[in-house]
Amino acid sequence: MTVDPVILGFDRPDLKRQDMVVGNLSLRPLYLEVSAARIMEPAAETETYLERPDPDEVGLLVAPRRVVLQPGEEKVVRVILLDHDIETDKAWRVHFKPVIGEVVTDSPVAVPLVGVKALVYARPDDAKANIISQRDGEALMLTNTGNTNAILTGGTQCARSDTDCKSLRGTRLWPGMVWTTRLPKDAPGSFLVESVGADDQIEF
Repeated sequence: MTVDPVILGFDRPDLKRQDMVVGNLSLRPLYLEVSAARIMEPAAETETYLERPDPDEVGLLVAPRRVVLQPGEEKVVRVILLDHDIETDKAWRVHFKPVIGEVVTDSPVAVPLVGVKALVYARPDDAKANIISQRDGEALMLTNTGNTNAILTGGTQCARSDTDCKSLRGTRLWPGMVWTTRLPKDAPGSFLVESVGADDQIEF
């Protein structure tokens, strides 16, 4: 099974409806249940969800809720944002869950069922990320004090010589999230910041 995109952002106030494309790469028909769950605290280390039959309570509508895909087939699943009262980022998981269909075979067969949980988020109208860094030797702490998420990519840390550089693992920082990491050396470094209203780069 393929899902494209697996991360879907409602980045503009006028954007209320988008599509995901799900495909079947197997040689058998694929039966899916599609559901949406609200991530209660995106900045928390462990995700907890609000799941309700009424999409108005969840804030996100996905349609259709059941999909049948023949081998090699693709279909569109529509994602509609219902929650318009957004002061800080809201996020959901859209679960594409395979279910058992009819398997025709002359012998017993095990059919692996692996689902996909795509990430959907919506930014507020006045979205702005604000990344603050604190260093203590090789310890780095980054905090997002803004109201929208930011992705840290292209992290590098160099010693006195530009040839002695190390790549740094990035992350997504949700509003209010604090991320701590151990740096490979006690030297200056930087991350590229992908977000709205934020500086293009943060140095530490």
